[in-house]
Amino acid sequence: MRKTATTALQYILVFSLLSLLGACGAATTTHVDPALTLPVSKFQTTANHWPKASQHGLNFMEVNDPWEPLNRHLYDFNAGFDEYFMLPVTSGYEAVLPSPIRSGISNLIQNVNELPTLVNCMLQGKIEKSAITSSRFLINSTFGLAGIMDLASDNPNFTLQKEDFGQTLGVWGFGNGPYFVMPIFGPSNVRDTFGFGGDFMLVLLQMKHTYRLLGVNNPQTVGYAELALRALNRRSNTAFRYHGTGSPFEYEMIRFIYTKKRELDIRH
Repeated sequence: MRKTATTALQYILVFSLLSLLGACGAATTTHVDPALTLPVSKFQTTANHWPKASQHGLNFMEVNDPWEPLNRHLYDFNAGFDEYFMLPVTSGYEAVLPSPIRSGISNLIQNVNELPTLVNCMLQGKIEKSAITSSRFLINSTFGLAGIMDLASDNPNFTLQKEDFGQTLGVWGFGNGPYFVMPIFGPSNVRDTFGFGGDFMLVLLQMKHTYRLLGVNNPQTVGYAELALRALNRRSNTAFRYHGTGSPFEYEMIRFIYTKKRELDIRH
């Protein structure tokens, strides 16, 4: 209980800091400093438009980011892709499907994801988390109608566990490596990018065996549809909006908060 409380407190402090920095960033745009009064446009691609947090007393936000110019361009590309493609498509998804159906889809995907989580828990030697994840999958797959209902979460002893292959590599001793913004998928680092690839392979393997078990006639088409549904479900359940902090240091804030969160994820 004490360890869980400590972890929760750390997360609260980190995300509170993000909110505070967003407020501070928005406030600084009214100051005389010309670097801070630059308009925060949606797609800044000129290096001169990037005020540095370290130049304004925010050195603690520095992260190993040797590819920063490339990463900033990728960040802006992701912002454009999100605004002009993902958000409109997600809005259509939410308009077509009522909330109860979307909730059932979200629960179903979450239940399917328990299996890759279980693999990572076992690879990390986390016996308790493995037992919890196994129990959740069994409960929701049976009494929860294949996972459409998340009955396991009603029991505080069966809280959702989130373990991925990036965390597994971290537990095994692999360092973060340089920060990297993945096209479309967002904040990452070298280790977590490889971890993302590992998790994706686990999902594809799981899909292959599931379709074979169910006797799906056209697994490739169904697979593409499932991946698209996963993407829409994830975006629909993510509140983050690019350029929504009002801060000229948004890139550095996201970079900092991602790095610290991943450090906490690996420790626990």
